[in-house]
Amino acid sequence: MITEFIWDFDGMLFDTYPHTTAALCEYFRRHGKEIDPDEAFSQLKISIRKAFSHFGMTKEGEREFYEIEDDRDFAPQGFPYEGVPAMLRFIAENGGRNYLFTHRDRVAIQYLDKYSLTHLFTDFVTREMDFPFKPAPDGISYLLEKHSLDPKRCLMLGDREIDCLSGLNAGISSLLFDEFGTLKNTRYSFYESCIDGVFERVRELMK
Repeated sequence: MITEFIWDFDGMLFDTYPHTTAALCEYFRRHGKEIDPDEAFSQLKISIRKAFSHFGMTKEGEREFYEIEDDRDFAPQGFPYEGVPAMLRFIAENGGRNYLFTHRDRVAIQYLDKYSLTHLFTDFVTREMDFPFKPAPDGISYLLEKHSLDPKRCLMLGDREIDCLSGLNAGISSLLFDEFGTLKNTRYSFYESCIDGVFERVRELMK
């Protein structure tokens, strides 16, 4: 039985890839370079560090990019996947707990605030805490220790291989949300291709 659900943010709870892709393209546009949005998206789906490396982003550039990305009014805006609020409420109302483990900064919590979802979470691990990037397990290990969680009752949920590997590396199960059907060879404990499937899996695991 799973009772502790550790969620990635971008591409798992919220559909933010259009926003982040546009922000990355905008950064390079401001510096006189056009990059292909599809190429940017494919790199971001691996990890933001992979996208930075692929396009030759500098450390100074990273800071400017995050300023653009953190602007929640920059279009297109991010929003929760349909069904996510109901799923989070179901967990909280049926004896489970939700946690956030994201590479995004506390703007992720501002997004949750905007949609009145913050109260459904027990704790948050964001970029400001300076844990190593996924697939390192440190952020999850922090939550396990802080809240005295039983690893057998925990599940990491995300849309990228690094999310699943961070869970497996921490000794817990993982669920891959593969919206575009491109990651079936990734290591994970459970696989779903749509949010409705994720919700059904959550229901099953909580029984």
